[in-house]
Amino acid sequence: MSKANRKPIYFLPIFTLLVLIDLYVGSIGDDVMRHFTKPLILFSLFVYFAINGRRLGKPTYPLMLTALFFSWLGDAFLMYDGISSNYFVAGLLSFLLAHVVYAILFFRKRNMPFSRAFWFVLTLLVLYGAFLFFQIQAGLGALKIPVIFYVAIILLMALAAFGRKGSVPQYSFNLVFWGALFFIASDSILAINKFLIDVPYSHLLIMGTYATAQYLITRGILVQENP
Repeated sequence: MSKANRKPIYFLPIFTLLVLIDLYVGSIGDDVMRHFTKPLILFSLFVYFAINGRRLGKPTYPLMLTALFFSWLGDAFLMYDGISSNYFVAGLLSFLLAHVVYAILFFRKRNMPFSRAFWFVLTLLVLYGAFLFFQIQAGLGALKIPVIFYVAIILLMALAAFGRKGSVPQYSFNLVFWGALFFIASDSILAINKFLIDVPYSHLLIMGTYATAQYLITRGILVQENP
C-alpha cells in the first residue's frame, strides 16, 4: 500500500473521537460546548480532505471542498434553528447547495449505460421520498415547497452516487453510495423529529448517521482514482 493510501486512515480515530465528544455534549444538553464540538466535525473533514485530496486536481478537489464548506455552514445555521425559523431555512439552503455540489461531483464519474439496477434504485428513491414527504407534510406549513425541492435534490445526489458504479473502483463506489444513504437517513430522522413526532435519542441518531455519511463520502472521493 502506498504512502498516499495509508495517510487518510490515520484520521479516522481523531474523527471518531470528535464525533463521540459531540454526541456526548449534545446528549447532556450543553449548548455552549456544542458551539465548539459540532463545527469541529466538518472542519476536521475539510482539513483532512484539503491535505490529502490535492492530487485529485480540478474540478474534483475544489468541488469537494465546496461541498464540505456548505455542509459546515449548514451545521452552523442549524445550531440556532430554535431561535428563529430563518436559521433553519438558511441551514436547509446550505445543505441544499452542498447536495447540488455533491451531485455534480458524482455525475462527473457516472457510468453512461442506464442499467436495470439504475432504474430500480431510481424507483426506490422516488417511492421513499414520496412516502417521507407525505408523512411529514402536515407539519411543514410554509416550508412545503422548499422541503419538496430539498428532498428531490438529496435523492438526485444519491442517484448520482449510484451512477458511479462501474466507473470508479468498487471500494470508492461502496463508500460514496453508502455515504449518500446515510445522509438520507440522517435528514429523514431530522425531518421526522422536527415535523412529525419526537424521535427517541434523535440527537445521537441524526449526528451519528450524518457524521458517518460525510466521512464515507470524503473517504470514497479520496480513493476514487486508485487502481
